[in-house]
Parts: sequence; C-alpha cells; structure tokens
Amino acid sequence: MLTLSETTHALIEEDLSTKCTIRSTSKHDISILTDDKVNKPGDDSQDFISYINIGSSLGPLTHTNSFNDITNEIDCPTKVISTELSTLSTLLQTKGILLTKVTRSKHKLYLFKLNQNNSKILWRSDTKSICLDAIKDIRVGKMASNYMEEYHVPFTNRWITILYIMNKKLKIFHAIAKTDDQFQLFYQCICNVVKLRKELMESMSLPDHAKFATIHWNNMVSEKKEDQLKDTLTFEQVKRLCDRFHIYCSVTHLRRIFDKADINHNQLLNFREFQEFVKLLKTRREITTIWNEIAKGDNSISIYQFGKFIYTIQGETQLDSLKIKHIFDNYSENNEMNEDLFTRFLNEQPYLIEIVNSMDYSKPLNHYFIASSHNTYLLGKQYAEKPSVEGYVQVLQQGCRCVEIDIWDGETGPVVCHGILTASIPLLNVVKIIKKYAFIVSPYPLIISLEIHCNKENQKVTSQIMKDTLGTLIYNDSDKNGMKNLPSPSDLKHRILIKVKKPKAIPVTSTAFKNITDGHSKIYSSSSIYEYTSFSFSSSNDSEFESTTDSLSRDKHSDDTSTLKLIPNVTTNSMTRMKRIGLKKRAEITNSIFEISNIHGLKFRNFSLPESKTLTHCFSLNEKKFESLFKDSNQKLSMDKHNRRFLMRIYPHTLRYNSTNFNPIKFWKAGVQMVATNWQTNDIGQQINLAMFQLAYQKSNLTHSGYVLKPESLLQTVSKIKDIPKIYKSIGSRLPKSYNINLKVISGQLLPRIKKDQKNGNNFGPYIAVEFLTDDLPNILSNPLSVVKNGTASSLTSSYSIVKEGNGFNPVWDMELNIQLKQLDFTFIRFVVKTNEIPLATSCVKLDYLKRGYRHIPLYNMSSERYIFSTIFIYSRIDPIR
Repeated sequence: MLTLSETTHALIEEDLSTKCTIRSTSKHDISILTDDKVNKPGDDSQDFISYINIGSSLGPLTHTNSFNDITNEIDCPTKVISTELSTLSTLLQTKGILLTKVTRSKHKLYLFKLNQNNSKILWRSDTKSICLDAIKDIRVGKMASNYMEEYHVPFTNRWITILYIMNKKLKIFHAIAKTDDQFQLFYQCICNVVKLRKELMESMSLPDHAKFATIHWNNMVSEKKEDQLKDTLTFEQVKRLCDRFHIYCSVTHLRRIFDKADINHNQLLNFREFQEFVKLLKTRREITTIWNEIAKGDNSISIYQFGKFIYTIQGETQLDSLKIKHIFDNYSENNEMNEDLFTRFLNEQPYLIEIVNSMDYSKPLNHYFIASSHNTYLLGKQYAEKPSVEGYVQVLQQGCRCVEIDIWDGETGPVVCHGILTASIPLLNVVKIIKKYAFIVSPYPLIISLEIHCNKENQKVTSQIMKDTLGTLIYNDSDKNGMKNLPSPSDLKHRILIKVKKPKAIPVTSTAFKNITDGHSKIYSSSSIYEYTSFSFSSSNDSEFESTTDSLSRDKHSDDTSTLKLIPNVTTNSMTRMKRIGLKKRAEITNSIFEISNIHGLKFRNFSLPESKTLTHCFSLNEKKFESLFKDSNQKLSMDKHNRRFLMRIYPHTLRYNSTNFNPIKFWKAGVQMVATNWQTNDIGQQINLAMFQLAYQKSNLTHSGYVLKPESLLQTVSKIKDIPKIYKSIGSRLPKSYNINLKVISGQLLPRIKKDQKNGNNFGPYIAVEFLTDDLPNILSNPLSVVKNGTASSLTSSYSIVKEGNGFNPVWDMELNIQLKQLDFTFIRFVVKTNEIPLATSCVKLDYLKRGYRHIPLYNMSSERYIFSTIFIYSRIDPIR
C-alpha cells in the first residue's frame, strides 16, 4: 500500500481544502489554473499575474501540441492564480509529495519536490531531476492509457506521464499518485509553473511594458506604492533579470539602454525609470517606421486607414468591410488604434493562408500528396537503434498519414523491429498506439504500410491483432471491384487503409534477379531468394526491384557470423537475436494478411504491364531506382502518366543509414503521392516535407491534414504519354511568364542562444540566411537573387544579412532582396538564424502558402520543435510578369 506521512498528508489535505479550487474537465480530467483575460496595453492594473520565483532558466520554450492544449485551458480569475500557485509551489518545495515511479522492472515510491527556483522536479534525494523547460509533453487519463497497458497497470486517473529531453534524447517518466488530491497538487503545480513562465515570456514579446515592469518591481523591490520613488535597482540587478528571461543582449547594449533610462544619472533606477528601461528595451523601431507611414504623425489611426493597410499592404483583398471592422474592433479603443495595439495586431496575425478551409478533399486519393514516414518505429539511425512507439506518436501528432511497420518473428509472436541489429517491440503495442493517435490531428485516412518478414503463423496473428485492435476503423472495400476511381480523403475520414504486398505476384523473369558470387552469375526464382534478417535498411523491399537485387549481392551460403563481423557495433545481444532468427526464406504473404489490405504493393517491372493498371496497386521505389528511371525521357513520361491515376511510394535508399533525407520536391513534381522521409532527422529535406503539409486553419492557427491536392498540371489523366507535354503547355499558357518576388527580412524577436556563448554576451552576433529551395533550377529561375540592401548574395538563390552584434532580443537586419521565378508550385523559402556560423533556429515555408505583407514567422529549433515566442518579422510581395 502507498502511504504518506500523517503530517504531510494532513498539510496537503488542509491546503487543498481551504485554498485550492479543484475542478474536473472533460478533455483532460483535470482543470488548469490559468487565465484567459486579455489586457490591453496601457492598463496599469496589477492583477495581471502575481510574481512567484520562476527560476533562472526562462527562455524560448518548446512543447508539443497536446501540452500546449493543457496549459491553454483557461477559466480562472487571475488573482486566484497567484494565491493557489504559490501554495502549490511552496508545498512541493518544502514538503514534497510521494509518488510511485513506474518502470518496466519495478514500481518504487519516491519523494518528489520542486527546487527552490521552480525550474526542476527532483527525486531520489535530489540526485534525479527533470528540467521543466525540457518537458515536451504531459499525458494523463485516457491519453496515457497505452502506457498503463504496456506496463500492465490497471487504468487510473492518477497516472501521469512526462516526456522530456535529456542529452538530446527523448525520455519518458511515469508515476502514480496515491489520491486524487495528491495527483491534482503535483499536476496543477507543474502545468501552472510552465504556464506562468510562458505568460511572463509573452509579456516580453508583446508591448505590455508597464505590466512587465510592475511584476518585476514588486518582486525585486517592493509592492508598496511609496517605494516606487526610491532609486533602488542597480545595473547588475537589471542585467540578471534580462539573463533570467533569456534576453540575449551584450553588456554594452544593455548599459546604453540603462543609462538612457537613468534620468538623474545616479546609476540606480526608480520605478518610473525602470518602466522606461523596459519600454526602451522592447521598442520595435521597425514597426514604428511602418506605423508612421500609416498614421502620418498622428497618435492613432481610423478604421479607414486600417482597412487601406489591410488591402494594399497586407494583400487581404478577400476580406469584406464587416470582417475588417471586426478585426479593427478587437485591436482598438474608442474606435481608434494606437501604435501599441497595432503592434499587437501584427504580432498575432497568421502568416499562412487558410488552405484547409478551402481545399477540396473530394477527389480520388491518388490526386493528393500524402505526408509519409519511412521506418516510423526508429528514432535515430537505420541500424543499432532501438525501435519505439514514440516514433508513431511523434509523426502522427505532426499530421503524418502514412506510417510503416516492419513485422518480424518474435519469441512470443510478431514484433516490430529493423532486423536483428535492433531490439524489438510487440506488434500489439504499436497497433494500439497507432489507433490512439491515428486521428488526433487529422481526420483524413491513415495508411499503414506493412513490411512482412514473419512466418505464416505470425501473419495470422498479425491479421487478428489488426482486426481486434482497429476493428471498424479498417476500411472495408467490398465494392472495390466496381470502382472506377480510388475513394477520396473525404470518403475515407477516420478510416485506416492497410498496404501490403500482393501474394503470389507475377513470376519473375529469368533476368530479373542475379546473385554475383565469385564472378559467376546465378539465376534464382523468387521462391529461392534468401536474405539476412540483419540487414533491413531498405523499407518496402518486398515491392521494389533494386532492394531485392541488393539483398542478393550477399551469397546465400556465406557464413552468417563472418558477415556480422563486417558490421560495426554488433553486440552479443545482436548475435543472440541472429541465432534466434537465423537465415530465413523471404516471407511469402498469406491470404490472412491480404484480406485486411486495401492497397497492394507490386514489384515494379514495367509501366505497360497489366499489373500496373489495377486500381489498388502501388509501386514502391527507392530514390536511386526512381532517378534511374527518370533519366529516360519515355520512362519519365510513363511515370507521370501512371501517377495521375495510380499510387506510388518513394523511400530513402539503403545507404542513408544515418537517416538523412533527400529533397522531396523532384518526386512531388513527378506526381508521387507518398514520398516517405525520415521524420526523426530534421535536415533540409524533412523541413521541406513539413512545410509542404503545414497548412493554416482558422481555429488552431496551424493544422496538418496530411493531404495536399496536387497542382492542376498533375491532375488530368491521359491515355497516351504524348498528351502530357500538351497539358503542361496548355496550363502554362494561362499563367504569368514569371513572378518577381520582393522579400524583406526585417528583424528577429526573442532569439534562442547556444549554451557555449552564454558566458560571453558580447560575442553573440545573430544574422539570418535566406534560401529559395526548388528543383530543376535552370528551368525555374528567370533572374537570380539580388540583394537590395543590408546583405550579401551567396548563390543564385541564397543570401545572408548583416550581423547585429550583441543583440538577440530584437535585432533589426532590414535585409531586402529580389528574385524572379517562372513557377511557384514547388518553391520553398528557408530561413536560418545563425551566430558565428552556428545555426540557432530555422523556419521553412512554402512560398505560395505565405501571406503577403508584414508577417511574423515562427522559428523552430534544429529538432523541428517550435519556439513559443521566437520569430522573425518579414515583408513579402509577389508581382506576376506577363
């Protein structure tokens, strides 16, 4: 039995019953003590939020969507927050709370506390900790039920799972509280401290300088009104405050602002001078310039001036007068908008056009690009990495609509792994987690690509697991024989499609497979193909020509142990798995698996064979095979023709063992629907991939439906390949000859900073690099990139700005550039903020998704996680040239 000391339990019960209001909500089974009151600039009321000690490591924070949902549940008055949160924080700091920490090997009771500055969760006599800023997600209730099942724990609402990063690795923490009240104490305190840190950072990014100054004056000096006239704050105290909030400015820059605010020049600031310091620090000179052009010297603008700005500068010509009035009313007082309110308006406007609301999801499935993952179960390299269900959680939360499962024989049933060089996880766990997260972001169909390497018995078990777990979610295509086209994403909402190789495929020709051994060629039928299960680098090898050929380059009679000696990092455990699995015949798909499938993988041989005309088939090619075919003009056109009617999947080549990614643009331009990338690697290829499927949605700012309708030039079906050039020519004749793009990269806000530069503030000099990314540059580029001011062109399509020494809080680069392109369909812009050649943050945007005019674009860390407040401020305009 779990017990608390009588003293601790009584204290918690007393405080919870007398000071805390605990409610239940349907979405997360608990309430969050937060505030959704929106205060306008200039409101000096001090009930915004009361300060508690929030730690020395505040800064740009990154969290997953579900955690942001938790911290944004808002329904409590602000004055209640400070009292309750202070109570909860004090309890966890001084008394702590006993929780049972759950691992696979044991359940053990520990005392958990918050450290004194509320930045870490501590346990095991303070030797173990979780940094609050490292928390990626918190899951409770039904959202954590899969973990309870995995650890064989009966469902309980007192379970809490925390996902966090340590040493660049994703870690998972599980614990159970004894009582509901203890659960509430721990959970509400953690969520609300993070919420408070977020609100305080937001107060720095928005123009509420008076409130920010009030909060910190009351904390550092006094809440008494009579003390506001005292000259109290030193430069060192102000600098420590800036360091706490990751306001990255050099000492010289801060000293200059401090001296300007120090009106009586005594090196101490009173309350009014401190307010002036904060105001000077937060001044957006670049927005003041825009404001002056609109206001013409006045202190406010009218709805007419605002509407003119919206139409002519922001390019929002689709908005009618009523919508403009609604926007104006939200950012004005007494029918007037001042500069602070205008700044808030610019901060909060979406930067992507709202495609989701207008996109047509009623066309056949093959008319869409589909967000697809390669070897989804891996979180790192393609070998010597442990598989994890978290791979599925992460990609599904980002809107991925095609995941991959490699199924092998385990000791007790089918398992998911990458051959013998990785550990395995039970297939049942993977299928359960897929079911749980399948439609958490997108309602549109999820495709599960099964790679079958297991025997017939385990295939039967696999089929039963799919049926029992997914049930009616599996699409029943009983009418497929009468279909002339594939169903649409709208038809398939909340349905799962299973892709698997078709059994007993058309026999292989005598020249299809060769095994080169000792200089002699040997011909094998498909039934005599053997593979080492140790090498499963290439996915979809059951449906692709080249990967099968590669597997045959190893002699089927070679000694398995000697082969393993050539593979780095093979451990004793790997040898054990090899001994368990051994050499095996290539798995032949049974009817038990085929009967639950809807998409049928076929080995590519030729686009003209009857098998390539079946409605439900899908060719899977690795990138090298695709490029080989693409070099032949007839094959290129045949592929284009095929993909207008049928499905194709492209995946990374075997040699990408570090899980790097290709540029997906060339595959999309060929009409390939499922371009599978390694989502665990946030390189340029994956950034482009995420940008393709990053669509705006009015309700949630960003969403990821996982489906993007192909451009018009790739939709029309043809009977002969000679008709394809005519389609491109006809559509091209209606479009402008080219587009002139004017881009201004104006400034950055709340930039992150690398740790090794933190001790030397003067050595921090951020600049920004901009690159236009596309494919087939000679046929796309009309005029190369030219820099108008404050930057240098580094290539035909890229440039970098001037360096702003010592200022990472609000550097103004004011770089302007022009470039002229013939097409926009597959053009992306990538921004990378750097210092000393080291990337700090990045953002990649599809050019025709980007709203025109002045926009704040969010920045992401190098692992693709969004910084909550770090942004860049840009201006863009596109002028067609006919």
